[in-house]
Amino acid sequence: MSYRNGNLFNLLLLSLMFVGCGSSCTTDKVEEDTSPPITTPGEQDPITWEDCGGNLGDHPCDFTFTDQEGNSWSLYEHYGKVIVLDFSTMWCGYCRVAASEVQAMQDLYGPDGFIWVTLLVEDNAGGDVSLDEVQLWANTYGIETAPVLAANRSIIDVSAEEGYPVTSWPMFILIDEEMKIHWGLRGWSQEMLIEAIEGLLDE
Repeated sequence: MSYRNGNLFNLLLLSLMFVGCGSSCTTDKVEEDTSPPITTPGEQDPITWEDCGGNLGDHPCDFTFTDQEGNSWSLYEHYGKVIVLDFSTMWCGYCRVAASEVQAMQDLYGPDGFIWVTLLVEDNAGGDVSLDEVQLWANTYGIETAPVLAANRSIIDVSAEEGYPVTSWPMFILIDEEMKIHWGLRGWSQEMLIEAIEGLLDE
């Protein structure tokens, strides 16, 4: 084979090699994408724990009660908010004092992701609270945008193992954005409550 014919043969061989390789012969290495799939916020339920309690640092126990609008209101549906649970009774004098401040507090801190939740545990006679009584409480104290719930003693557990250790009225439990109990107060002190709320919202 002559030099000329040899060059033609080599060129033909190289051409066949490139045609046969296609795109797989490129020197650029394509790395496999191992990053996790993009998920939309709220797509996955952030509440994964199975236990609950009433002590500081615990995940508070979930509950569902009827609010003054006649709608069901569940604690865990409000994950991500700073929440005050206000345990009150209709016969308690300081509970009425606290109730008179609820709407002002909700108006002030609500835009920052805050919810004041009133849990009316007993009526004036010490019995279960009706929807009419919840509505009366909300109307009497001008509570329009904060839930007032017809609660009962099923959520109370003095040992704090499976509920809230409510031993006096009113009692306040502050829950952080990760749905953990952050702070508690027995009795009414607006200054202390404001300080705790603002401290948590500023974190």
